[in-house]
Amino acid sequence: MKYRFMDYKACGEKPAYKEIQQLETQFGLPLYLYDTHQMIANAEEIKGHLGDHVRLCYCAKANYDLAEAAAQAVDLIEVSTAGELRYCLAHGIAAERLVYSGVWKPDADLAFACQAGVGRIILDSLQQLKGLQKAAQNPVEVLLRLSSGDQFGMNVEEIKEGMKSAKRYGHVRITGIQYYAGTQRSYPGQVRRDIGKLREQLQSLKAEKILFEELQIGGGIGVPLFVSDRVEEFEEAADCMFAFVKELSAGCRVVYECGRGMAANAGLYLTQVFARKQRAGGELLLVRGGSHHLNYYGNICGQRQPFMESVTRKGGGGLRRYKVCGSLCSAGDILAREYTDCCIKTGDYLLFYNAGAYSLQEAASLFLTMEMPRILLYNKDREKWELREWEWKEHEYTNTR
Repeated sequence: MKYRFMDYKACGEKPAYKEIQQLETQFGLPLYLYDTHQMIANAEEIKGHLGDHVRLCYCAKANYDLAEAAAQAVDLIEVSTAGELRYCLAHGIAAERLVYSGVWKPDADLAFACQAGVGRIILDSLQQLKGLQKAAQNPVEVLLRLSSGDQFGMNVEEIKEGMKSAKRYGHVRITGIQYYAGTQRSYPGQVRRDIGKLREQLQSLKAEKILFEELQIGGGIGVPLFVSDRVEEFEEAADCMFAFVKELSAGCRVVYECGRGMAANAGLYLTQVFARKQRAGGELLLVRGGSHHLNYYGNICGQRQPFMESVTRKGGGGLRRYKVCGSLCSAGDILAREYTDCCIKTGDYLLFYNAGAYSLQEAASLFLTMEMPRILLYNKDREKWELREWEWKEHEYTNTR
């Protein structure tokens, strides 16, 4: 495989049965296992492909539990809410390294970001620009978000208006443009269309003599999540985006945003089979947890087969086909419809790979108020575990140490 950050097994061999038993005894199940060493390795690999003149920014929304690890290897951390901002500040990430983005920015949150000393703020509208003007008591760098045609950001005409009127805004210094192309780009054709669309809009701004110092781009490099995914297409898509970012860096400062590419293969979801049932269509495995813990982009009711593996006491017994269901009182709680493996018994374990990005973060975690998964982080030397607990507070789950 050309890119190691796309390899779902890059973090090494799966845990042994006895090791998982020990984790279960100590922490309980289900568990998320996040490998900070792999996270850092992915960031360093991506930086290497971008070149020396491009800064790398980790998108905390992909998995904010890995933000501290990312901070060891990247230049900036992007946060999309005041909640993520508070989390990063509380965990020792310097405010000047944070980029405050997101669609909804009430005046109180803008004021908090300014008071905290956030390094830069990405604005989604001219209305937010006016709100920031009122909130900023000290100089603050701003990027205007250029829309790719979706619901985010401003169109070209709005960007022109904002850039041309930049001098009116006192402490607000508009330094450039942010552009979000998309997410989980799996085909080179998608990336080429994204690049063509951005080129066209940049040319329109250039024709109006709208100049900027910096371009921050979220290119949406994808990672193979399913057995049916064609790895070579993901690799070619990444090739296209990396080459384009390098090209852009010859004309201005460039920051590349990445979340999934850094975090996906740094996470495993570990659960246990608590029941087996026979049905006319085949055999069912019921596991602790379920779709309220585990989410894969583009997967609905287990229609696509994620990378997964069993960890059994004995193994063997010939291959069988299973339908893997979670523990929710919902007919849609299906993790895999056609999973082939050896004989799996009640009490055996299942590992789901590539669960480090937008998995727990995009799952319906509050559905039925079921138990939340424990979160364990490997430290760099892989000899200790750090447990992150969930606490029920003010009608929402808050992740704390």
